[in-house]
Amino acid sequence: MKRSLLIALVALVSLPAFAGPRLTVRFANPAWNGVAVPPGQQCAQLGGQGSTPALNVFDLPQGTGGLLIEFTERGGGSMGRLLYTVNKGVASAQVPSVQAQGKLPAGFALVAGPEGGSGNYLPPCTQGKAYFLVIKALDAANAGAAVLGEGRLELGKL
Repeated sequence: MKRSLLIALVALVSLPAFAGPRLTVRFANPAWNGVAVPPGQQCAQLGGQGSTPALNVFDLPQGTGGLLIEFTERGGGSMGRLLYTVNKGVASAQVPSVQAQGKLPAGFALVAGPEGGSGNYLPPCTQGKAYFLVIKALDAANAGAAVLGEGRLELGKL
């Protein structure tokens, strides 16, 4: 009995936070490889002019109307959250790059700026830290909309 309970508990703990369809997310620019943040893509304090990587997102669930993109420092805070509108009925989307500061490109809305900062996105700024993004397919171009699918992509280490 105890062994069955332990196995059930381990299985429950190891489940992903979201069990819906998985999105396939790839970098559109080969300079991004998921291992190391490309030169120049760090924050201004470290001499960079970083922007978000352009992305190709595949396997969008039926009914997707928006993509919520969340940038995070592993073990740290949010680097920004952006919403990108997609046409319903498409199975894939090309998400353009966004500058850290300034006007957002067409189709984007700022959901939340970086924790403790300003602008659209805080490029990687801590040497030795790893960074990643989570992208969620939403049933509408609204940050509070239902999540239909989710994907994750390592940005790399600075």
